[in-house]
Amino acid sequence: MNVKSVNPARPFRVVYSIYHHQYFQYLVACFVVEILPEGEYSFVYQRLTPDKQSDFEQGLDEVDKKLIALTNEILPTTLIKRYNGNPQKQVEFFEPRFKVVNGKQSPIAEQILGFIQRKLAEIYPLLSEKLVFEMGNDGYPCKKPIEVVKEKASVLFHFTRNEQNTVYYPTIRLQGEMVKSFQNKNSQLLCIEPAWMLFKGRLFTFEKEVEGKKLEPFTRRFNIIIERSKEEEYYRRFMPKIIERYDVKATGFRIETIREVPAFSIQVKFDGSFFGFQRKVNYGKWSFEFGDNLPYKAFFQVNDAQEFTFYRVQRNRSYEQQIWLLLESIHPNPGHLLPWESIPKNEGYNWLANHNETFKRLRIKINQENKDYLLNLDSPELAMNMQAEGDWFDIQAIVSIGNYKIPFIQFKNHILKNKREYQLPDGTIAILPEAWFNDYRHLMEVAAQEGVLIRIKNYQASLVNFNAEIQKKVNQFFFKHLDDIPAILPPKGLKADLRAYQQKGLDWLWYMKENKTGAILADDMGLGKTLQTISLLLKAKEEGNKTPSLVVLPTSLVFNWHNEAKKFAPDLNIMLHTGNNRAKTPTIFGAFDIILTTYGVIRQDIEMLKTFPFFYTILDESQVIKNPDSKTSQSVKLLISEYRLSLTGTPIENTIVDIWSQMDFLNPGLLGDGNFFKKFYVTPIEKEKSTKHAAKLRKIIFPYLLRRKKHQVAKDLPPKIENIHFCEMDEMQKELYEKTRDLYRSYLMDLMAEGTLKKHKLNVLAGLQKLRQIAIHPQMIEEGREILESGKYAEVKRLLKEIIAKRSKVLIFSQFVKMLQIFKADLEKEGISFCYLDGGTKNRQELVEKFQKEKDIKVFLISLKAGGVGLNLTAADYVFILDPWWNPAVEQQAIDRTHRIGQLKTVFYYKFISQGSIEEKILKLQASKQRLSDDLISDEAFFESLNENELRELLE
Repeated sequence: MNVKSVNPARPFRVVYSIYHHQYFQYLVACFVVEILPEGEYSFVYQRLTPDKQSDFEQGLDEVDKKLIALTNEILPTTLIKRYNGNPQKQVEFFEPRFKVVNGKQSPIAEQILGFIQRKLAEIYPLLSEKLVFEMGNDGYPCKKPIEVVKEKASVLFHFTRNEQNTVYYPTIRLQGEMVKSFQNKNSQLLCIEPAWMLFKGRLFTFEKEVEGKKLEPFTRRFNIIIERSKEEEYYRRFMPKIIERYDVKATGFRIETIREVPAFSIQVKFDGSFFGFQRKVNYGKWSFEFGDNLPYKAFFQVNDAQEFTFYRVQRNRSYEQQIWLLLESIHPNPGHLLPWESIPKNEGYNWLANHNETFKRLRIKINQENKDYLLNLDSPELAMNMQAEGDWFDIQAIVSIGNYKIPFIQFKNHILKNKREYQLPDGTIAILPEAWFNDYRHLMEVAAQEGVLIRIKNYQASLVNFNAEIQKKVNQFFFKHLDDIPAILPPKGLKADLRAYQQKGLDWLWYMKENKTGAILADDMGLGKTLQTISLLLKAKEEGNKTPSLVVLPTSLVFNWHNEAKKFAPDLNIMLHTGNNRAKTPTIFGAFDIILTTYGVIRQDIEMLKTFPFFYTILDESQVIKNPDSKTSQSVKLLISEYRLSLTGTPIENTIVDIWSQMDFLNPGLLGDGNFFKKFYVTPIEKEKSTKHAAKLRKIIFPYLLRRKKHQVAKDLPPKIENIHFCEMDEMQKELYEKTRDLYRSYLMDLMAEGTLKKHKLNVLAGLQKLRQIAIHPQMIEEGREILESGKYAEVKRLLKEIIAKRSKVLIFSQFVKMLQIFKADLEKEGISFCYLDGGTKNRQELVEKFQKEKDIKVFLISLKAGGVGLNLTAADYVFILDPWWNPAVEQQAIDRTHRIGQLKTVFYYKFISQGSIEEKILKLQASKQRLSDDLISDEAFFESLNENELRELLE
């Protein structure tokens, strides 16, 4: 038939045509057909697809638009594109794919047919208000009209069992009448799931969404006969599905309906490694997995007399759905395709334990298949009580599991070995809460056992998760917030006014002493850790202590400590246990309050020092013992003292092992042994980034560590804090200094004896300058001799590392460009970003802006003449003066580079002085000449003002 395109300007109608396809059985297509003047359908028509839809917009409603899209998806040409991607003739594409081999079609054919059936299931319900026809063999879409029946048909399946066989057939009732003779090719199944049937011009579907496969055999025959030999298997496998879904008329066997109140259970399968959970509903003695929406569940039984009976359980689908949805919301395997199968052992334990109370509340019974491994699902409940006994806490901890009461200490090995299964006296297995292995592993690692009691030292109380009532009792003994610690009066003999935060620090140190716990004072650099510690020792003396304390220091800090102690606490008797002439026995210690020594001496003298019982052992710059395997670390831990204290601005430099080593010195056993600490804290925190383990460690060490950062105490600080930092010279540095000093002192004495000093004064000035250079760094006058080291430079580098670690910025001044060049080379070698400015620098302002703005640049090296004036460097809050100048006003100019308008932070100013050198003597001269202003004194004028006695003193 010749088909012309329909003219949208002429009358037309949209129709839907059902046609047979050699590969797909029946399909539906959408057409527009022109209408003749007398109202009949013409032979002018065309298929209506989405690309032509807009031409006929005036004749379409929303249902038409949806149907056009759906019918287009099942067009053979569209299917070829969907499953092949390239245009191809239908026969070439479908023939090889739909060829039946060994009774089966190819997987791609099954996939295509499944897709078509899903689309037809959407299409047919939308046709109830549309014009539907059967297509003619010539392709004409309006051959026979089809009535789409809105009322659904019912099906009754008849099974008649006699002595020979079972006869099976369905009957259909539509619109109150029996549909007769629909069998034997008089009807067509147009859709399989759910079934849509075309019979004598009527298209209809069924109640209960009948499966087309159940009716399909009867479009070719009147009935099915099941032979007696296959009868029982057929009844057992096929019949329950019919009885559960549809109405059945039974003859020759019985169908009994069971009405019971549903109960629910979970069937637990366990193979030693994985759990599987089956959700079941129970109606009396009948039990089955649930989750579908079928109204009944059928069970088949046959007795010895070969009488067949079906028990049809009437289900409470709303109640089942409620329990189903609840279980789905807590299923044990989120994100898994099979969320109830192959659950790993640990996750299965957790799921059962976590939801056991829910199962009890909903009366969901847990049935365990493995009778050799029965779990007790009662949640272990831990109750603790605590009693203080001197320096100890005795903890009575009892675990309740059902009717059993078990001392918590009995679970120690399980917790240490990470074993969650605990066998109860009745042979069942209790599952220990997963939280115990995080919360109490550390406690079990370090606690002592006294019968059924757990005994810990008072400083280990932070290891226990007490309930609120007991925690309150513990706090009475030990744990307090800094603001709640009792205030004490500062020592009467202290020659300093403690700032508010320093007084709080003293209160805290005293409180820790009273509780006999080691502590770390970890205030930022420059906040006065030394002064707070001196105040503590002086307070103890005034309260009656007569036992000396040992203070262990880096060599460079010995003189600083000595000077500050004499300055602030002149009543304290101080002994230096340093140098080659130090005491060989501890008998002399008793006459002193403080013994100052170095880490190096501790290593050498530990056999002697460990025999003396000190009042305090105090480690300054305690990060020195961060390596627990070092001889220094091992040596200080052998010292005997009533109390222990650490001072450091960097409690953790590289790894959290640093804090373990220090805590092992202060409070032995608090953090367990090194292997435990690495396994339980270092690996989870540093490698696995575990916030849970980090929080636990923080909670444990928090009571023993006081750390105030500069910005936290800013309101208590003056705008500028000046520090004179004494440094001990390196041995070779000291030897070179003394040799050079002796040479120039002899030269000076000769000039003075000859009366020619004034004539050769510049030569003496050159000698003084050389001594100043050696005191800073001997490589300044001995270039190329890398073997020469500087004690001062080492100390500057140590403090610089601390400043960079806390992300502060520092200006480093020297009047010697050679010194800055040494520093510059080292910073470049270590990969530390910095700015550099000396007399040869051209882009001064560009460097200033770079230092001010770029966060990664922490260091600015500046020479006196280039940077003493005209620079605004308020980004820095530390200033290092590497060498003292004759004129103190020049030093003030350097400080003023950062301590000026716009500076919002306290500036810490450090002047580094080599102990016993010309620098120390310059300080005294500066004090005597302080009255002279920088307008009147230059370096040269200052030197010219020196008399012979002052020159002689400089060379002493």
